Amino acid sequence: MKISEDLLQKTLMERAKTLARAGYSPIPVQGNNAPSEPKRPAVSWRKFQRRIATDAEIDLLFKEKVTALGIVCGRVSKLLVIDFDDVLRYQRFCRHLPQFANTYTVKTKRGFHLYFRTMEKVPSHQFDGGDVKAERSYVVAPPSAIGNFVYRCINKNAKRELLKHDVDQLLNYFHVKSAGHVIAGRPIREREDVDLGRLYRRLAPRMGRNNALYRVASIGREANMSKAEVEKQLLQAHGEMPGHHGHKKESLAERWQEGMRTIASAFVRVSGAQHGKVGIANSIREQLLKAQRSTVVARLLDIFVLAGWQVDTYFSLKEAEKLGERFGLNRKSVMQALTGDHSSYDGRHIISRRYVEYLDIEGLKGPRRGRPVELAFQVPSVSRLLSVLNVRRSPSDVMRIEDVSSAKAYRMAVHREYVRRLSPRSSLALLAARLGLNERTIRRYNRALDVQLTACVGRLKLTREALDWLPKRGWLARSNSTKGFWLEAHDGRRLPAWRHLGSRLLKAAEGDAQICVRHASVFSLEGEARAPLQFEELSLRQVARLLLLRSGAEGSGGLRSRLNEAVEAARKRAAVLRYQRTPLSFESVDARIAEDKVAETINGYLCARDEAGLEVRRPARRGIAYRMLKEFGNGNVYLALRSAYKDVLASLARHALRAGDGDQGLDLLTQTMA
Repeated sequence: MKISEDLLQKTLMERAKTLARAGYSPIPVQGNNAPSEPKRPAVSWRKFQRRIATDAEIDLLFKEKVTALGIVCGRVSKLLVIDFDDVLRYQRFCRHLPQFANTYTVKTKRGFHLYFRTMEKVPSHQFDGGDVKAERSYVVAPPSAIGNFVYRCINKNAKRELLKHDVDQLLNYFHVKSAGHVIAGRPIREREDVDLGRLYRRLAPRMGRNNALYRVASIGREANMSKAEVEKQLLQAHGEMPGHHGHKKESLAERWQEGMRTIASAFVRVSGAQHGKVGIANSIREQLLKAQRSTVVARLLDIFVLAGWQVDTYFSLKEAEKLGERFGLNRKSVMQALTGDHSSYDGRHIISRRYVEYLDIEGLKGPRRGRPVELAFQVPSVSRLLSVLNVRRSPSDVMRIEDVSSAKAYRMAVHREYVRRLSPRSSLALLAARLGLNERTIRRYNRALDVQLTACVGRLKLTREALDWLPKRGWLARSNSTKGFWLEAHDGRRLPAWRHLGSRLLKAAEGDAQICVRHASVFSLEGEARAPLQFEELSLRQVARLLLLRSGAEGSGGLRSRLNEAVEAARKRAAVLRYQRTPLSFESVDARIAEDKVAETINGYLCARDEAGLEVRRPARRGIAYRMLKEFGNGNVYLALRSAYKDVLASLARHALRAGDGDQGLDLLTQTMA
């Protein structure tokens, strides 16, 4: 692995120098060094937005271990990149604008990057399904490696040159039809331009009279028209509109009464600040709190909900600052959430933005009417937030105005609603990790919220069989305690759960001695009072698994060290142990050979006899085993191992734990240690 990392490091450095000589501005990107934010620049790259680094600077920039490089877009590199995160959106673009699709193209994990060269100044912004990368932005370039994915070029054609009319054509394609026509819930058009009666007559035959009346009345309300003005334009049209066939005949007075009630319901606005509203999904809140160690973005998103701002509504920075002041979020925090350090996650903007000169109903390149806006933001939908943060959809807890007034109040509210909803059985460490805090702060929150805590302890009678599972206290043990488990004598004395102490208790004929293991506590906020301590009876198998997990002292070794010791022991005994051959069948391959490509190859090989009677040996991998079974027949292929059956189980246990299957891994490990 070290050789491949060195080779990748050298390749990235040479690639960066080649890009710099070709007129591009390269920068190092964190890559696998920061799994939570792999697309974050590894250095401060502000100066490289104005000039290209020299070869000497590139040697210094790529001196540290990085697995990815980026190219700064904009006029410094004369580069414009269309970043498609949606494959269907890319395919639609290729159908509609094939003259732009045949350019230098890079395959990304989610979609594609299309590279263009231009001298025009184009601001970076987002569209439905991707981003336009230009000024003050960068893209990850080949041969960068992030996780198991390697960026690669799939179309090596020269980068297409774009003139001013080409750039206008691209921007019009992405934004004219999708341009919003409201900012913070207020339309750009003047209200006298909205003919409600005409709109109602067009919608009523398709969606019904009452539905059309409610829809058009809502449009009038959003156009800052008064209730009386809406009634004046709509009631006459509503009274004259005929109903569908078979509808009960109504008098004109009845129709007017019905219309007034519908219009009144369209003007009713329940204040979310008074009653509380269901905000963003809990998974979104938790991911933002953990990744950013800040509450500003999560609070601003919940403030949008409390204020009644609709999804996809456009707003300006000044309007967001005024809204934040109303709910206790200062100007600096709003700036951080929209344009500062917390505005992006994994290289993508959390709240969409657009640079425009005039934003109106006609779109980006329409007539210059309306009010001038330099930077417009868009209230994100839940689906967009889930996609950007790469989390699953989850329920959402209700937030009130006092919950978003400060960072402490917000975190405490998230913790309060989680405990109230689930009464979780969890550790303080997990509860703290949800909010990006430490355990001491969670304890303070529990005291302030009057959270009830019930400590759970599992017990097992100390026997000779159970004694063998207790860890030995080695010379390297720094502490004389066993964290999370202990021995309890018949008189209530608590002793560290070392094997020699358990042996003394058994020799002293103290038959009532027990092994105690601390479980996760139960937290509750409401309901009947709980006992402060709860005992549970455990089996020997359960205690053995828990002790393997809890044994963290250096003298006894933890779970990972025991697995490594088992593998190392198998390697050392390879010189004296003979290979043990086991016949394979199609049904037994999954159980005998781990999915890890090297797990079994270290300890053995696959073998069979060909038609001439000669032995054929191949690596012990699962795919190779299936091919050999097809070639030589079921039962004619053997797995030759140089270690005993327990070492095979240890290898399978290691694979299961790496794959996240803790239960299976611990079961296999328990068998190896028996």
